[in-house]
Amino acid sequence: MESTTCKNCHAPAPGAYCAACGQQTHIHRVTIGHLGHEVTHALTHADKGFLLLIKELITRPGIVAREYLDGKRKKYFNPFTFLVITSALYAFISYKSGYSSAMVAPDSPASNRSPYYQEVMEVVVQNGKLLMLILIVPLFAFLSWLFSIRSRFNLAENFVLQAFVVGQLNVVLVLISIPAFLIAPSTIHWNIYVREALFVLYIAVTYHQFFQNKWIFAFLKAIAVYLLSITLYWVMIIAFVALRHVVVH
Repeated sequence: MESTTCKNCHAPAPGAYCAACGQQTHIHRVTIGHLGHEVTHALTHADKGFLLLIKELITRPGIVAREYLDGKRKKYFNPFTFLVITSALYAFISYKSGYSSAMVAPDSPASNRSPYYQEVMEVVVQNGKLLMLILIVPLFAFLSWLFSIRSRFNLAENFVLQAFVVGQLNVVLVLISIPAFLIAPSTIHWNIYVREALFVLYIAVTYHQFFQNKWIFAFLKAIAVYLLSITLYWVMIIAFVALRHVVVH
């Protein structure tokens, strides 16, 4: 019987899969047809599809995160890959549609009269994806951990939770908020208000399922985490711009 060697790690692999790294032993040449199959499989496969994760996160965000942390890693799409993909998608569509610019227009709810206003807004619009990954998610993760410090979940596990939550928020923005803005641009104020209110409600549902908090406590914690995260986010951006002015001048 002919011996088979894994093309990934070069270990002996007589079966369909390598026992050392898990890769299939029979590797197809990459063709257009094969590529199309792989993309479709990644999106729709019942075990860990991207679309399955989005569907599950609609009503079971906290349960999905708990199951992932309890060991069901194969069932779900990787949370950090999910976050990066959805953040990039949102940043691109938001910029191309004019949604990001409308949110920080002088008459939008996000505006203010700070002397640094224009520069602060430029930093936010131009670096939205990066700021989402390095500020928003860590802030939400840290505060959700801080407000639940007696729970069994550590800080890193709260990062996983928030990766799922913020990734799903990006999906909602792309599928609902941006199309609503394109249909009725003049309603950008209500668009932002409704979006943020729904986000707080979604966080409350998540905390209720994940930490198994009572509804009232989950809702109050969601409001506190949201308000503190957003406040710290803007404080950091404004401080960065102010510091840049000091260094430059």
